[in-house]
Amino acid sequence: MKKYRGITLIETIVSIGIFSIVMLGTAVFFVRMWEINSFTYEIGIASFVASRGVEEATQNIRKARPAENGAFAIEYADADEIIFFMDYDYDGVAERIHYFLENERFQMGVREPDLTTTPISYATGDEFVIDAANYIVNESSGYDVFEYYGDSSEIFSYANVDDNKLTAPIDTGDIKMIKMLLFVNPDPLRKPNNVRIQSFIVIRNLGDFDKIPT
Repeated sequence: MKKYRGITLIETIVSIGIFSIVMLGTAVFFVRMWEINSFTYEIGIASFVASRGVEEATQNIRKARPAENGAFAIEYADADEIIFFMDYDYDGVAERIHYFLENERFQMGVREPDLTTTPISYATGDEFVIDAANYIVNESSGYDVFEYYGDSSEIFSYANVDDNKLTAPIDTGDIKMIKMLLFVNPDPLRKPNNVRIQSFIVIRNLGDFDKIPT
């Protein structure tokens, strides 16, 4: 008569160990895949929002026009901010628009003119501010945002009608073309490679050429 031997304690322990290793490996694999997919989704959303922000900023800057009090279309220009006038809300009146970088956020400030004063005036500061893009790492990546064409991290770079790159301090009357550049990264520690988004802008009321500077 054939005798059947039961599973020994050692075999049970070995089986449990193998099963645990397989389960641990599977869990690590799924966690890693979730992290990769999560970050891919995160950077995809951040890049999409930043791209839309750059596109809107490009359209707005392109429409720059003189202020309601006759001031020049561009009030101030620096490596990480620009202030200009345009009819933002399509009411026939030019608002003061302020694009700037602060705490890894590319923001847009708007100020309505005071039409009751003579001459018409614009109060200091922004009336309201909205985020145009987030996770902007131009500054935190170690780049100097105050260098004009000194490195590729500048938010705004400027060229005049002769295609000469302008240096600080910027004479706003010389500006004919603007290069806008953002680096996007929602988590630099996880993904050191930044997403680069840039645009070249010719202001319709100021520019008289449409070539991109080299």
